This record gives sequence, structure tokens and C-alpha cells, in this order.
Amino acid sequence: MDNTILLSKISKGLMECCKSKKFLRVNKLTVNVNENSHINSCNLYEYLKNFNKGIVDESTEIKIEIEDLPDQVVIISSIEGDVSQECV
Repeated sequence: MDNTILLSKISKGLMECCKSKKFLRVNKLTVNVNENSHINSCNLYEYLKNFNKGIVDESTEIKIEIEDLPDQVVIISSIEGDVSQECV
């Protein structure tokens, strides 16, 4: 399984979720992956740090959960973060 494709899917999905829910910054992120995936919290953090600048930083907690998912499928199961005051 190509990790770059999965990392890109997570990055794009995270950006879409943050935009639609008006998140300014992500504090906690939980992602579900296939048991054969080589994605872990370290390589996901490094990818997001580079491609999702501004919403992910060193204090962002990333958790990876293994599930019985098809190859090339990832699920962002939880996002916690700071929301724009315009939405409160």
C-alpha cells in the first residue's frame, strides 16, 4: 500500500473538514487505517506539518487506530481543535 497516497488523502480530508467546520487549529486527530498500512503517528505528523501548515503543530496529538478496512481507505474518525470565534 502506497503511504504517500494515504497521507495525501488524510491531508486533503483534514483540510476539507477544518474548512467546513471552521477549525483554526487541530489539537487532537484520530485516524483509522488498515492493518497493513505503514502509517503511524510520526510519519502522519511530519506529512501534515509540511502540507497542513497553520492547523497542525508540535502540540497536535495524533492517534492511529487499526481497523478492518479495505486497502487505500482511511477514516478520520475524530478531530478536536480551536474553532473560529465567528462560529461561536
